[in-house]
Amino acid sequence: MIQIITYDVSKYSKYSDKIYKISNLGEIQALDDFEICVIDLTSENLWNYNGQDPTSVNCYKDLLTIKEAIINSNIARIIIVFPQNKKISYNQTYDWNGSSKHYYYQNSIQLKDNKDNLISIISKNLLHLEKIGISFEKTKTILVSKSIDADFNFIRYNEEEFEALTFSKNSNKVTTINKDKIYITTLNILEDNENLQLFIHNYCKNEQQKEDVPGWIQNVKFYNDNQLEEDKNNNNEKIQKLKDKNIELQEQLNKNLEYKSILYTNGDELVKVVLEILDEILEYDSSEFVDEKKEDFLIKKEDITFVGEIKGLSSAVKNENVSQLDVHVQSYLDDLQQKGTEEKVKGLLVINHQRNKPIEERQEVHEHQIKLATRNESLIIETKTLLRLYEKYKLGKVTKEECKKIFEDNIGLLEI
Repeated sequence: MIQIITYDVSKYSKYSDKIYKISNLGEIQALDDFEICVIDLTSENLWNYNGQDPTSVNCYKDLLTIKEAIINSNIARIIIVFPQNKKISYNQTYDWNGSSKHYYYQNSIQLKDNKDNLISIISKNLLHLEKIGISFEKTKTILVSKSIDADFNFIRYNEEEFEALTFSKNSNKVTTINKDKIYITTLNILEDNENLQLFIHNYCKNEQQKEDVPGWIQNVKFYNDNQLEEDKNNNNEKIQKLKDKNIELQEQLNKNLEYKSILYTNGDELVKVVLEILDEILEYDSSEFVDEKKEDFLIKKEDITFVGEIKGLSSAVKNENVSQLDVHVQSYLDDLQQKGTEEKVKGLLVINHQRNKPIEERQEVHEHQIKLATRNESLIIETKTLLRLYEKYKLGKVTKEECKKIFEDNIGLLEI
């Protein structure tokens, strides 16, 4: 027999009492009196809280009672059914209707916008959900031949403890996870009896408890056991190799994302990545550069020294940005004169302007700033252009020497 524990008993009025025992959330029967116990968290009224913030539910004591029962259960399989995207109402108050009080909730929030609290409420009061995270995405999962909806899916869980059981059609999102006799699902299996029966018969079969499998039975080989074990081990090796490859690919994607950050960052974060790119394409090591709050970088090659300023701006490029670079160049030339040495010096302004806008919405560098840089014989390099040059270098379309030549020969605005 199956026990359904719910906040909304009336919802199951048509369910057969020969198969189901419908129990109110606060009046549960002993879990181990049943083969399967379904804990229904789908009722919208369950997700009400009188407090000022949506961080708990009024029936949390009932959930704690069920939590204790789960801990003490040894036989029953437990199915916990997550809610769909309902709203949680909170911050109860009242007003007077004649001589009586009328209670109501001042605020509400959809569960999709309160996911962390949803997990926290379940974890504190019902079942500890270590490292579990959910995402709101409407999906459909096929059970046998029937399509079942889900508003949430599991994006994070402890894979050493939980096993993924059901996956959404096409998108392959995890909609059910299992740990021993506990099944946690975001599928809307309580929409009707057929959905529930399909889930039970396919994933936690409603059958008499089987006798424990003795350890020695593993030494008894039957039919194609050896071949199946060999195939399984081979598949596990392939899976591990694919997992390792995916880790490597993700690391590369993360590195690419770091390079692309020069399109939206400023300050030290921007300077760090720009210098990493410049060091690679100019074959230099800026780690020993001492920042004296003058220029942002000083790259000394055999035949030329690049004096550089790196800027991240919310606004467009201004004359003062170009002029500031020239101040650094002139200051460096003064230092050379005092030392009695000569170098060919070139000013580079690497600038991420209008950084809060998408690239296609940014204004072009104005003619005034280009003319000023041309007059100063310096070069403005937009970070989008630097990234494009770096991409060409990574693809082998330009060499380090050609990159140096591009910076050395061009003035005004660099265009590639």
